[in-house]
Amino acid sequence: MINTREVAVKAWVGFWCMMHVVLRVLLRLLIGRRRRNWVQYVLGLHYSRAYSVKYGGLLSGYEPHVYRVIRNVLSRTNSRSFIDVGAFKGRYTIYAYKILRRKEGFTIVAVEPDQHNYRMLWKTTRDKAGIQLVDEAIFLRDDECVEFHIGKSRALSNGFADAGSVALTGWHVRDGFLTGEVIRVRSIRLDTLIRRSGLEKVDLVKMDIEGAEYPVLTDPSIDLSIDLSKVEDMVVEVHYSYNSEESREIMWSLTAKGCKVAQLYPDKQANHFHLLACRGEMP
Repeated sequence: MINTREVAVKAWVGFWCMMHVVLRVLLRLLIGRRRRNWVQYVLGLHYSRAYSVKYGGLLSGYEPHVYRVIRNVLSRTNSRSFIDVGAFKGRYTIYAYKILRRKEGFTIVAVEPDQHNYRMLWKTTRDKAGIQLVDEAIFLRDDECVEFHIGKSRALSNGFADAGSVALTGWHVRDGFLTGEVIRVRSIRLDTLIRRSGLEKVDLVKMDIEGAEYPVLTDPSIDLSIDLSKVEDMVVEVHYSYNSEESREIMWSLTAKGCKVAQLYPDKQANHFHLLACRGEMP
């Protein structure tokens, strides 16, 4: 039986991809490659936006379901805190800031171990009070030097790497997301970061750490009901297919510690998806 919705999505994505190619060629001819990439980045003109039709919009932008979770959680009257683990250049950090800046006593913590990305994150947030930056990697133990594999720069990221990790997946290596360069970065546990930041409650954690979410969230030394008891909601990008053993273990670990877990639009063909974990009402 033909799924009309899937056919419509594929048709829209195909049309947008074709227009995207035409636009890239025209901009290259008119203003050159570097200026073209800059214009596309600033305006968000990338074929991946077409996939947002699956989530209720024609061109809603990058990961619209994650933006929706952040908006719904942080717009609550009592919400004051957000931790962006794997902040990249700060797209979600800035979005959270726009929501929380009107609230007294808010705190945003942005974590980014890639030094190239971190410098841009600092430039983006340096004039915004209430944002704490951390250039360490969330991992299993505190104050260790761990290997961080540098990701390749992508056109979508305007020359910045969004796939670096301390715990690689097979598809990161297979599909050419890494440069092969390895640096040493300092690690910190998530519960330690929360205590160090002076937070009594964390309204939302966004986690995008390119495969390291598996060891971090299934680590038997971390009791989510105790060590992360201050975290109310968490949206995680899982870098494994939704029916993989690793994904099931992550969801089991969160559920066993009292969290309600929901998969956000998992795609059987994709090697990653988002999940939402919360202690109270689903946002």
